[in-house]
Order: sequence, then C-alpha cells, then structure tokens
Amino acid sequence: MNRKIIIKNSLIIIVSLAVILEMTYLYTAKHKWLDQASYHLQLPYIKSSIYCSDAAPDFMYELMDNLIIEQKSMSNQIVYQSKNGKLSHCESGWKDGFRGEHSIDVDSRFRYASVSKVVTSAIVLNLINQDKLNLDQKLMSIINVPEPKDKRIHDITIGMLLEHSAGFDRLKTYTPMLTMGVKPWCPTNIERLAEVELDFDPNTQFQYSNVGYCLLGAVVEVITGTTFREAAEDIYQLNNKDIKFVDDSFLVDEVTYDYRYENFYGASYYKYFDFRESLSAVGGLSGSAKSMVLLTRDMLNEQPINILSRAQTPCAIDKIGGCYGYALEPYQKSGHNFIIYNKSGFFPGVNTDIFVDGQGGILALYRGASTPSYNVKKQLHQQIYISLENYYENDGK
Repeated sequence: MNRKIIIKNSLIIIVSLAVILEMTYLYTAKHKWLDQASYHLQLPYIKSSIYCSDAAPDFMYELMDNLIIEQKSMSNQIVYQSKNGKLSHCESGWKDGFRGEHSIDVDSRFRYASVSKVVTSAIVLNLINQDKLNLDQKLMSIINVPEPKDKRIHDITIGMLLEHSAGFDRLKTYTPMLTMGVKPWCPTNIERLAEVELDFDPNTQFQYSNVGYCLLGAVVEVITGTTFREAAEDIYQLNNKDIKFVDDSFLVDEVTYDYRYENFYGASYYKYFDFRESLSAVGGLSGSAKSMVLLTRDMLNEQPINILSRAQTPCAIDKIGGCYGYALEPYQKSGHNFIIYNKSGFFPGVNTDIFVDGQGGILALYRGASTPSYNVKKQLHQQIYISLENYYENDGK
C-alpha cells in the first residue's frame, strides 16, 4: 500500500478517535453544559409552539417570551382572569418533552409546589370565618404536645403561623421538611415540637417556614376531625376543579419536567421526600394554572377575611419578598399606587406563581423547568408588576 495512503488513513483514524474521546468527555464531564447549550438550539421550535386564546392581552405574549428566553422553560402555562371575569390563556411546549407528541394545553397538570400553601391558608381563614378558629388562638391550645423545652412556643398563634412570624427560620436551623431521605416529624410525630428551639422570638420578624404550614395542616385536622386532604376537598371541592394531591410518584398526566438548569436534583427527587403525609399542606397539590386561577377566584369571595388579608404589622411592602400576608406576599413599588399579591412555588423542574392585583385581576404562570437563578425569577416578578400596571393604565380599563 502506498505510504502516503497509509499515513492519510492513520491520520483519519487518529482524528476520529480524538473526536470520539472529546465527545465522550463532553458527554460525561460536561453533560449538563451540553444540555443547557442545546436549549438555545431548541428555542425556535419552542417559540413556534406558543398558542394564545383569542384576544389575549399583549402582556401575556411578552411574559411568555420571558418564560422561554430568560426563565429557560419550554413547557409553560399563563392564565389571566380580568377584573371583569374574562379568562385568557397562553401555552408553549409539550407534555412529553421537546417536540413530543402532546402539546401543553390549558388543562395540563403541573405540581403547584408552595402555591399549595395558598390553599392551606384559605382553609384556615375559612375556619376562622366560621368561628372555629381565631387568629390570636395559641397553637398549643389546639395540638397535643408535651411541655416544650422552649417556652416561647407557647406564644405562637395561628396568625403568626400564617404570616411566617412564629419563630422558625429555615436558613438558621436544620428542618427536615425538604431534606432528602429524612422523614419529617410534622405532622405524624408532632410531639417532637416539644424538642424544637425557636430561631427568634415569635412575632418579631418574618422568616419563610415550611414547618409553620405543616403545623397549620395539623391544626386543620384537629379542628375538622378529618385528614387535611379531606378538609381541603370538603371546603373547596378540589376534584371538581381537577386539582389533586400528589403522593410519592408523578401522576400519570403530569407534564415532563426539565432539570437541565437544576443544580442538584433530577427526575428521581420525589423518591426522597414525604409527599404522602408531610407535604400535603406545604406543597402537595397539582393541577393546571387555570384551575388555580378559578380556585383563587373562589377563595377571594371569603368574608370577612380572605387570602388578601394581612396583619397591620409594618413590613417592607416595597421589596419583593419583604412582606407576608396571611396567604400572599404584597408588593407595591415605591412611589406607585398599584399593588400585587403573590405566592411562588418551586420544586426541582417546576416553578409556579399566582398573582392577585389591586384591580381585581388574577394571573398564574406555571413553568415546567428549573430556572437558571433567583435573579431571573425576581426580574420576572418586576416585569409582571410593570406589565399589569401598564395594562390597567392603558388597555385594561
């Protein structure tokens, strides 16, 4: 064989092996980077999948662009009910992964994550409106717990649990509500509350707490004499709205979630958390954004207090996440008259938001993906505030 041909063939083999080795390395060591890079190639297909109902407000198209481009989410639902009761919706993506056989539609099922807490709040407020509870009632007068080592636990009230001021700070003290492979003590071993040391004096600051909402779920069970799930169904007829509790696996009609921007968890994360018992009142619901909007509409009809109610305690209402109500977080930009109320939720692969605005509109945005960073989620909230404010000033009157 000609020497030049031998050298040429050898070079081809060497280059081919180098390419294979490089691609193997990228796939194993840089798999997540490649996954994230592939999103940019998928963008044209994702944007072409957008569908909006007739006469949907322009701001919904703008928000959908944000979800797809900035939030890096291909499978999305946006639902808006105007102050006049008109329902508009937009969707993008597929239930079964990129360019799958089934497109996301207005009824597709997502996990609600912490948006579920709005329902927990509404149930408690409903019981208060029925005079079965009151905001100032002490937690220890309701649940059966041994004498606590931390005497401040005696000071915790229902109102403090609702507005995250009861003394629990998940950033300071380890709590097992969402710790992999650890069975939480709430609500099935609630006596363990007696061993807990609070992180701050009750009613002196706001610190988001999953434990507090689990305790509210336990309160609901005592007051109603049923399970939390039964109480939720009895009060709000969730099944009729196709809202379901999740257990320890994905429901068959849930969307396929995208974990490429998730830093740690993957699709098997649910195996390590107690959805069946401990997370029902914390983050246990699933359904569509439309179902949550319609349920929110019903919850707003509660009287005399409802999910927009909050204590008169001063708080940083001009900062996103700086103020807690009994169910939703109010935000009013400094120097502006417009106000929105929000609850966000996230689990690996899913981000959810429900908004109620001061004009009577309700907006839900559900994303089937982990977002790249907290900052992009915060920027989304700022865009929503501006978009809704402008809409009411111009087109929404």
